[in-house]
Amino acid sequence: MHPRIAEAATTLVWIDSEEAIIVRWEDRATVERVRSDVPGRHKSAGHVRIDPIVGHGRGAPAEAAERARRARLAAFVHEVAEQLPPDGDVMVVGPGIVRERLERDLRADDRRLGRQRHVHAAAAERLTEQELVARVRELAGDAPRRRGMTG
Repeated sequence: MHPRIAEAATTLVWIDSEEAIIVRWEDRATVERVRSDVPGRHKSAGHVRIDPIVGHGRGAPAEAAERARRARLAAFVHEVAEQLPPDGDVMVVGPGIVRERLERDLRADDRRLGRQRHVHAAAAERLTEQELVARVRELAGDAPRRRGMTG
C-alpha cells in the first residue's frame, strides 16, 4: 500500500492467533485490542498411531480438538473483521495464516457487498503499538515531520 492522503479512515490490523491490534488513523490514531480465546496447538505426550493408508496420525479426541480450535479461530477472525470500518483502506499485517485468513475474508466480504476499499496484507513480526501507529500514519500520508539537529 503506497502512502497517500486517505479520504476515509485508514486502518492497520496486526493479527495472530492470540490477539489483534486495530489501529485507525483519522487525524489521530486510535488503538483497539481484541483478545483471542483460541487455544494454542499442543502436541500429544503419548504416541500417535500412523494410519498407513491416510498417512497421518488418527485419533478422534485430537481431531475434535483441532476442529474446535479452527472454529474458534474462524470466530475470532470474524470478530476482528466486524470491528473494521467498512470504508477506508485496510492493511493487515502479522506473522502467518491468521493474517492471510483475515485478508481473504475481508476481500470476500467486500466482493459480496460491493465495497470498493483496498485491502492489503504483508508478513510482519510482532510490532509495538508505537510502531503500528507510525506505520498507519505513514499509510495515511501524514508522516510526522522530521526534526533537524541543532547545535
